[in-house]
Amino acid sequence: MNRRQFIKAGAIGAAAVATTFGNKTFALNFNQSPTEFKIGIFAGSDAEVAKKSFEPFRNYLSNRLGIAVTLQTGTSYTAVIEAIRGKFIDAFEVGPFAYVLGSSVAKVEPLGVAITPKVAKGAVAIYSPKESPFYYSVIFTKKGSGIEKLEDLRGKRFSFVDPASTSGNLMPRSLLMKNKIDPDKDMQSIFAGSHPSSAVAVWNDKVDAGATFEQNLYDMTSGGLVDACVFADSINRRRTQAEITARFNSCKAGQLTILAYSDPIPNTPFAVRSELPAQFREALKSAVLDVRKDPALVASYKQWYVDPVVDYPTLKLKNTDQFFNGLRDVARLLKLDLSKMK
Repeated sequence: MNRRQFIKAGAIGAAAVATTFGNKTFALNFNQSPTEFKIGIFAGSDAEVAKKSFEPFRNYLSNRLGIAVTLQTGTSYTAVIEAIRGKFIDAFEVGPFAYVLGSSVAKVEPLGVAITPKVAKGAVAIYSPKESPFYYSVIFTKKGSGIEKLEDLRGKRFSFVDPASTSGNLMPRSLLMKNKIDPDKDMQSIFAGSHPSSAVAVWNDKVDAGATFEQNLYDMTSGGLVDACVFADSINRRRTQAEITARFNSCKAGQLTILAYSDPIPNTPFAVRSELPAQFREALKSAVLDVRKDPALVASYKQWYVDPVVDYPTLKLKNTDQFFNGLRDVARLLKLDLSKMK
């Protein structure tokens, strides 16, 4: 791990700050709590863009906690996981499977689960309690490639995202194997490095098909980077095979088209090192979950956080970590060794 990327915390000061969250007041004693709070994220292919997107949240936390909050970027999910294990950072926001991997090697606690709504170009993100805490991975191709169903992927060039990516590797790999296609034997598979890179690889005919999370195709089409024939209703839900086939048939040659959807995937968590003082973690959790109460922050950050235990009682969870047990089940089903997921 590059220590210049993930710098250890400095000396602990003696100051104490009284701060209120909701109807609770916390006296944060910085003899015990950090004077600098370091967050790690996977930056994808553009660290500056990733930092800019995270800046509203970083600034908000700094003001709420009354301490410096810094953002560190890793070149892969594994780099961020190694940083949390080495205590070079205090918290991380990575994909849900990367969280599962991180929780297997480090003591971490998820404080909230991110909700990132679909926002039309020129529109503003607005909090809605109706948004789902799940999302989907999709396998897609370019219309006219000769690929119309998963079986057609045999022998083709295929781009995954990152080995530790949930929607860019684990779930689409699981989907393929459930359809008796071994990505390592039946296809010419590569890792593109990021979700946008996977889409661009298919768009530029570097590969024949690829995997990404569904929203990425909406975002890249809205931004003019690709032309994906996505669903017009923009609803975040799993589609039936009949819907997928009908949409595929309506698409134009040359457009990116969806072949299949994964099972529901738990949204990305914001997790913190559980060794941090309990009082600090409680204050931090309150701050994280309060993002949705600030319309200006939701508009600039374009996401908020929920507590799946409280906000989705039908899931019957005892704690937020259990929200990700389905991914652990998939890992066991596919006989994946978490320690070898690099």
